[in-house]
Amino acid sequence: MELWYKDLGFYNNPFSIKPLAFHDEIIGNNIRDVISKIEKGNVLFIEGEYGNGKTSVLKRIVREFGGSRRLVYYSCNRTDKNIDFDNLLTGRYGIIGRLFGIKPKDMILLLDEAQELSCEDLDRLKSYYKKYFWSIVLVGYKYNNLQVNGFKEIIGDNILSLRKLNVDEAIRLVRRRIGTLNFLSDNIIKTIFERSKMNPRRLLKNCEEVCKYAYSKGASQVTAEHIDKTLPN
Repeated sequence: MELWYKDLGFYNNPFSIKPLAFHDEIIGNNIRDVISKIEKGNVLFIEGEYGNGKTSVLKRIVREFGGSRRLVYYSCNRTDKNIDFDNLLTGRYGIIGRLFGIKPKDMILLLDEAQELSCEDLDRLKSYYKKYFWSIVLVGYKYNNLQVNGFKEIIGDNILSLRKLNVDEAIRLVRRRIGTLNFLSDNIIKTIFERSKMNPRRLLKNCEEVCKYAYSKGASQVTAEHIDKTLPN
C-alpha cells in the first residue's frame, strides 16, 4: 500500500501535508502584500482557521527572509510563562550572545499561535518593536482574541484574514500536486472538497485516503462509490 502513489507515477506522496513538502500552497491570498509590509517594518496579524494556510504563509516568509538570518520564530503555546524576548534575541548569536547579552537589531519576529499572548507579553513586545524587531508577524486563530492592551493600535489595518478556498481554487490546489492525472477527475475533487468542509488541509488528507482506497481496489479512476466508502457524509 505504501507504493500506491509510485504506481501512479509519483516519487513522493503528492498529498503530503508535512511542513516543507510543498511550497506553492498559498492560493487565493495576497502573500506578496504580506512580504511587502514586512519589508517596510510593519506589525501584522495573520488570522485563519486550522488548515486554511497559516503554516503555508509562515513557510513562505521563512523562504523569503530566512537566508538573511534575520528571522526569529516562536510558538506562543509552548509554555504558560511569559516569553523571554531577550533570550530569543541573544540566542541569535548562540552561547556568545547569551554570555555577553548581545542583541541583534532589525530582526523579523514570527509569533505563531499569537492568540495565546498575554497582555504582559504584548506590553513588553511594544518596547522591542523598532528597537530590536524591525517587523513583527503575529499568526493566530482569531484577531479579536488578541489581548488589547494598546497593541491593536500598532497593527492598525495590517490584518490578513485567510479565507476559505472556493471550488475552483481547491481543484487548482490538487492539480498543482497531481497535474493532469485523470485518476482524480475535477468533479471527484469537488466532491472530496465538499466532504472536507471546504478545508484545504482536510482536502489533501482526504484525497490521499480516497486514492489509497481506490488503488487497493484496482480501480483505474476514483469514483463516487470510493468516496462514500472512505469519507463520512
